[in-house]
Amino acid sequence: MNNCMEYHVDLLKADGGTIYGSTALVASSNLEAVEKAKHWAASLALIVGDARLQINLNGIGIRSLGPGEF
Repeated sequence: MNNCMEYHVDLLKADGGTIYGSTALVASSNLEAVEKAKHWAASLALIVGDARLQINLNGIGIRSLGPGEF
């Protein structure tokens, strides 16, 4: 049985007021979603030094990574 869920990922300015980019991804666990989100962020041409990565599931934040954590 496949228990995949859709996660929403935002790359935000550290103050949370500016979205540099966002995507949706499918993963079977929170851990897999975090790894996929890190991979997505690394694939962007521009990573701003003060950016943070926010991973959400059903509108609830499951993980927030600060500068240097992704």
